[in-house]
Amino acid sequence: MRKPKMILFDYAHTLAWEPDADFLHGEKAVFRHVKENPRGLTPEEASRLGTELFLSARDCRHSGWELHEHQYLRLKYDLLGLTFDLPLNELEKLLWTETCPGQPMPGVQDMLAELRAQGIRTGVISNLGWSGEALADRLQRLLPGHAFEFVISSSDYGLRKPNPLIFRAALSRAALAPEDVWFCGDQIDADVFGAQVAGIFPVWYEDATIPNGFARKNAGLTITGEHLHIHHWRELIAALD
Repeated sequence: MRKPKMILFDYAHTLAWEPDADFLHGEKAVFRHVKENPRGLTPEEASRLGTELFLSARDCRHSGWELHEHQYLRLKYDLLGLTFDLPLNELEKLLWTETCPGQPMPGVQDMLAELRAQGIRTGVISNLGWSGEALADRLQRLLPGHAFEFVISSSDYGLRKPNPLIFRAALSRAALAPEDVWFCGDQIDADVFGAQVAGIFPVWYEDATIPNGFARKNAGLTITGEHLHIHHWRELIAALD
């Protein structure tokens, strides 16, 4: 383990979490911007169709590929015959924000402030159907005062972690060697194993104080090789010190 020049982070249950997601509430907010609705459809009908489309792509995600949220939205609203007074990227941000505003993980602001003080660069790689633009906008809102050097969503590249290509793309953007970078995330398979394959030092962040429905994916997995296992961001600061 050597002190990094840059630390990359996962998003969900690493930098922030999303309690009480309500997609119908988000769809109702989107419907306030409808220009044309020739069939008189309701937010409930749009929300059901959105869920059906998302579930129909499970095999794609399980195979390591990612569809972009704009594809879902374009297909959904074209099927319904709806037009809006906002562009697609703004509809996406509105839908996500109104569905689940999100909350920062405990201690994350103090940790990021310490990284800024130490001159350690930061970026984000997330398995996410939402766009990187929408994710960057969300992080600016949830973590004001911190600027990530870049924000990568798997939907922007069409593939998901642990595929090493997404990590290598981040290294290329950072112009750094793998040994100069750490990656922090809550998922052993996607985050720890993915970083290891790319030659990046992995940090498994496991905060049990925040409900995480995806933690079950870690069951039965064992990490071998050098890594850091932490339960609060203050432990990362201590490791850097």
